[in-house]
Amino acid sequence: MKTLRLFTIVLLAILVISTWSPAPAYAKQPDATPPANGSLTIDLTKTKLAKLRVDNHTGGTLYISLSGPRSYHFATSKQGKTIFQNIEPGKYTFTVTSSACGGKLTYKRTMKGTTSLKPVICKKK
Repeated sequence: MKTLRLFTIVLLAILVISTWSPAPAYAKQPDATPPANGSLTIDLTKTKLAKLRVDNHTGGTLYISLSGPRSYHFATSKQGKTIFQNIEPGKYTFTVTSSACGGKLTYKRTMKGTTSLKPVICKKK
């Protein structure tokens, strides 16, 4: 009898605890006014994202950094053309370096659609 009573109490406690769950959260439409903290919210479903096409002829890994509305860092060791996608449109400063040659290249471009950089080649001295 004591075992049945203990089993019933434990089962009842499990049922009560299992019904206590966090309240569900529902998504809602953003307000028309911008947030007070100055952050920028972008609806990526409505924004057409940009692409960056690079042509690596360095014989090494090509590193590309973008600074602008957002920061991006890309790398490719593939020789030839590579396309990097899902970049927020806007004005960017590109910094291009390579593991095979010294120095860096800097470009300023507006990203919209597909943007191509000149082929990157290491010059032998």
